[in-house]
Amino acid sequence: MNLKRYLPVVALALIMVLVISACAAPAAAPATTDAPAAAPTTEAAAPAEAPAASDKPVIAGVVFQSDTFMQTVQNGLQAAADEAGVDLILGNTENDLAKESSMIDDYITRGVDAIVITPISADGSLAALKKAKEAGITIICFNTCVNEDGIASAFLVTKNEDLGSTTGAGAVKFIEDQLGGKAVIGILNCDQFEGCPPRKEGFEAAVSALPGVEIVADQAGWIADDALPVSEAMLEANPTINLLWAANEGGTVAHALAVQSAGLAGKVFVFGTDMNNQMAQMLQADDNILQGVTGQAPYQMGYDALNTTLAALAGEEVAAQQNTPTIYFGRGDDEMINRFVDTEGNAVFDVSASDTGASGEMPAMSGEGLTVAGVVFQSDTFMQTVQNGMQAAADEAGSDLILGNTENDLAKESSMIDDYITRGVDAIVITPISADGSLAALKKAKEAGITIICFNTCVNEDGIASAFLVTKNEDLGSTTGAGAVKFIEDQLGGKAVIGILNCDQFEGCPPRKEGFEAAVSALPGVEIVADQAGWIADDALPVSEAMLEANPTINLLWAANEGGTVAHALAVQSAGLAGKVFVFGTDMNNQMAQMLQADDNILQGVTGQAPFQMGYDAFMTMLKVMGGETVEPVINTPTIYFGRGDDEMINRFVDTEGNAVFDIQ
Repeated sequence: MNLKRYLPVVALALIMVLVISACAAPAAAPATTDAPAAAPTTEAAAPAEAPAASDKPVIAGVVFQSDTFMQTVQNGLQAAADEAGVDLILGNTENDLAKESSMIDDYITRGVDAIVITPISADGSLAALKKAKEAGITIICFNTCVNEDGIASAFLVTKNEDLGSTTGAGAVKFIEDQLGGKAVIGILNCDQFEGCPPRKEGFEAAVSALPGVEIVADQAGWIADDALPVSEAMLEANPTINLLWAANEGGTVAHALAVQSAGLAGKVFVFGTDMNNQMAQMLQADDNILQGVTGQAPYQMGYDALNTTLAALAGEEVAAQQNTPTIYFGRGDDEMINRFVDTEGNAVFDVSASDTGASGEMPAMSGEGLTVAGVVFQSDTFMQTVQNGMQAAADEAGSDLILGNTENDLAKESSMIDDYITRGVDAIVITPISADGSLAALKKAKEAGITIICFNTCVNEDGIASAFLVTKNEDLGSTTGAGAVKFIEDQLGGKAVIGILNCDQFEGCPPRKEGFEAAVSALPGVEIVADQAGWIADDALPVSEAMLEANPTINLLWAANEGGTVAHALAVQSAGLAGKVFVFGTDMNNQMAQMLQADDNILQGVTGQAPFQMGYDAFMTMLKVMGGETVEPVINTPTIYFGRGDDEMINRFVDTEGNAVFDIQ
């Protein structure tokens, strides 16, 4: 495909059946977040596999139209269903409430276990879904939901306001850099859909911050064929327009085609919403018309919605509202655009919903001239990879980054923070050693005017950190526990004698162990016979070896962190117990990957995070805060379960040398 050319106008018009993509309705109550809890190497909460069941779940996956966005969501649903081995029924309500109601009645009659759906209307779809809920069917919403708490177990959504404001930020930069700070703007809206007005509000708020901006036209148009003459008439009636924006995919295409057909390329520039291969072609076309669009990750939305459904069906607690990523694709950012194209739309972009997303570029605040300290508390692979992510973000932003390691020494941490205050750094991005013990030093830095961003761990006082990027430790344990339960049932006849290496001296570690123990203890044939401290591989190895010698009936080992997991695997190997004792653990690195793919069959599964992305997002969140933007006080970071046999996931980690992006909620 030649991405520098796009299809002729007539051909494009024939294939455009592009309506609203991801018009999010008002949601159920937002997800709650746990209080910050400090931890050692990682914090994680991967989507657990559903427990084995005698009958495969049957799940209906329902969209409301057949545009590219919705089709890609269904691709994600299908991929996750195929991986999990569940039956998926795909449906399309075609924006017809009567058809939606009829389909849901049919699913009730067929006895499906769950319905994963983007309802047509927050109010109009309520009765049918309430009936399904009362019939015992689990409801998971994505993209849109209904206006009553308790119907949907979870709602995966992106804030529509952000879709507009992110493109607006890109447009502001363009207006300042290319149009001398002045722009006359025309808009195509999709306001008849419940989620569209916030998109427009977000865009208008962003561009209206410039005194030289005037919006002279705002008309309805969201299907490309119908919107094209509206855009053409808008340009004819307002010859001073030099920038156009549209609230959805169809409107964006219509704007670009209208500029082309009017011969206004180079004079009128287009920004819009949603991403597909046609948008990619236009962004890379020589005509320089389309400048930027903000899209979502529809494949990942479907994939995550299906996995959230499986977790809910398994009785796990899932967040009531889960943000899905948004991505800004700007002209010239060919790496991002090609990544979308090369995956045929089935791309995973782990950009937090609060980020602006243009390959890490933050329109609200340049990082140039900033001096930032990026601080970890030990030198393991996880923390080194977090710092790699910070460095990548700092390099993109043009900031000076000072990397530090407190080596789990509170006195050293305090001294380093004092030094940063003296040196006048602008921000400290840090994983504090202790929720209480690190408080005084960071409070002093805060009072000195330094922006504090926590990742992985934080302190026990509100107002010190502007944001905290973290996931629940108990989920880190329970996710690996779910993998262990399946293994015990399938491979060990439902019985296991377990030994544990813990890191309980760190504040975040006990919940990991509690999560693991709760999961495995649900099996009546499980007994935990040893629980000892061990988190640095060299020190933990003799502890694990002694544990195996003292408890010869042990057939399964688990560790709460990376060092303990490695120690367990090496202990089994050195004792000649491969094939008799199996290991599960925590954290992911290349050594874990090798062990998961080794022929000895010792290491069976680990739950890890995306540490590169954690560092990258923590730095970018800091830029947002320093740019005066509002960010969520607690931001969830992705976690991943890597199981033996899942070579695609393992190789993806290895091939990126640990700098992998996994957008799994």
